[in-house]
Amino acid sequence: MQRRRGIVLTAGSVAGLLMLYRYRFLGISQFARSAGFSLAHAKAVLRNLADVGMVGFIGYTLLPGIGRTPKVYYLTRKGFEILREESGGMFDAVFQEVKSDVVWSPVWFHRLALIDLFVCLEGEIVKRPHLKLLQTFLEYRRKGERGYRETADYVAEPHAPENRLIPDGAFILENTQSKRRVLFFIEMDMGTERLTAPQSRDREATIKGKFAQYDRYLTGGTFATTYATYGEFRSFLMLFVIVSSDRMENIRVVCQNLSNELHSYYRLTTRGDAQQDIFGPIWKSRDAQDTRRYALVAQSA
Repeated sequence: MQRRRGIVLTAGSVAGLLMLYRYRFLGISQFARSAGFSLAHAKAVLRNLADVGMVGFIGYTLLPGIGRTPKVYYLTRKGFEILREESGGMFDAVFQEVKSDVVWSPVWFHRLALIDLFVCLEGEIVKRPHLKLLQTFLEYRRKGERGYRETADYVAEPHAPENRLIPDGAFILENTQSKRRVLFFIEMDMGTERLTAPQSRDREATIKGKFAQYDRYLTGGTFATTYATYGEFRSFLMLFVIVSSDRMENIRVVCQNLSNELHSYYRLTTRGDAQQDIFGPIWKSRDAQDTRRYALVAQSA
């Protein structure tokens, strides 16, 4: 425990702040899980950190028929500087300021669901010392001077809108025993997208259309070039996290006539199961006829 400038930082607080730096935004429950705090203690810690200017927040907005939205916290420059000192140089970091015009919008529900999954992923990695999380990517993070979304890519030439793909998230996992690396993409279902629209001109704006676009990405191979810095990838696994088991089965049915050869490159599960143990045998393939459940990684040798 460190006391400085009137601020008390425990190891848990530093762990939570490090996760806040990594993902830029955390809700209270996500900070609590990252820090190993109870929800009540996490609220008190974040309130104190906000009082001394180490974190700011957006949200807590009153929406008719919904109530108040969650508070979403971010790290301030002051918080970043103190965190960098308290972490003992554990990370080579560059501060990215949150723009003052960032406000609450409905898209935050999707972002928080995505961050939930990554926080669960980070927690499960700790329990499996043979696994290492090499890199994470998020759709809402920007890169480069022109501000491209971090996960944006093209499935084929030309670089036109119909060939663009923007996964919600991605991560690269390494088995430290075998040195094998695997590339994962994540899509978070909020239950609002249509499953299919056979008569629509905008078929890509459906769940089935999204899977078809990933099929093109997988067979075209541009992902291998995009992520070549992190390893040699001949394929990837696309993880689709869905709001309910009924909707998951409906999605598997509508995707049944997509390529049989590619079904095994997709894993589907519900949000509740993913939050329990993302690496466990909770995943189904895209093939509606396949009744097996799969784990994402093998157990340590």
